[in-house]
Amino acid sequence: MADIFSVEKRSWIMSRIRGKNTKIEITVGKWLKKKRISFERHVPMTGNPDFVLTGRKIAIFVDGDFWHGYRIGPKKLGKMKKFWKEKISKNKLRDRRVTRTLKKEGWEVIRLWEHEVHNGRFVGKLQQVL
Repeated sequence: MADIFSVEKRSWIMSRIRGKNTKIEITVGKWLKKKRISFERHVPMTGNPDFVLTGRKIAIFVDGDFWHGYRIGPKKLGKMKKFWKEKISKNKLRDRRVTRTLKKEGWEVIRLWEHEVHNGRFVGKLQQVL
């Protein structure tokens, strides 16, 4: 399917998508504050986690469903343009590499999906660890 926007317009639209302080990150941050769990944001370390609980050595990533390839299997990926196939595949590969590296360094890694934050299921996932 052809894009309805020009290349310039699509570039402008995509440039407006934030990588930090997204709605889902804000939701998770508010929940952590409410529970009085001490955390730091966007610590410059392997993978740059969205939240870091330094004392507990827990790194929390809040991953967008599209950007990190949630339920984008080979069939759906096959229908995408080459750019998006490569982008999502590289993101998934990087996520696995970062998780593996942090675990080797003794960190517990929690990955929350966008849809889990929207429907509140992230709470149970965090409560299991915290």
